[in-house]
Amino acid sequence: MMLTLSVLYFADNSIKAEFIPSSSAEETFGPHVNPIKTSRTHQELHKELLLAHKKGKGLCSKPELQQVLERRRKEQTRKAEGAQARTPLEEELLKRQKKNTEREKQEGERVREEAQLMEFVRVRQNLKKIQAFHKTTNS
Repeated sequence: MMLTLSVLYFADNSIKAEFIPSSSAEETFGPHVNPIKTSRTHQELHKELLLAHKKGKGLCSKPELQQVLERRRKEQTRKAEGAQARTPLEEELLKRQKKNTEREKQEGERVREEAQLMEFVRVRQNLKKIQAFHKTTNS
């Protein structure tokens, strides 16, 4: 049980104060209003959560970080299983693909070497022409 102080002011400048027993805090202080619950955004969020709960889309029981880590682990295991569980056809195709890439690399190197040799031959032929021209002009 709580006591409430009641103060009365009279016209003749007298004051009367008395303690009145009260049964609850609401009677004493008035109803307490939570400003967060009365906000529009809170009410909309609450409605959305209720609708989601009715549809069966409850909140996730796991934190987001844990969900991300589990998803990564699953992807890694899928990749590992995918590499191990190849069919013979897939293995043969991978072998052929590797051979083709190696061949292409070797061909590219060979073409570069031939291009360098061709340039060397052209320069040498030009030098021979210049030497022949000098010999004919000097003689």
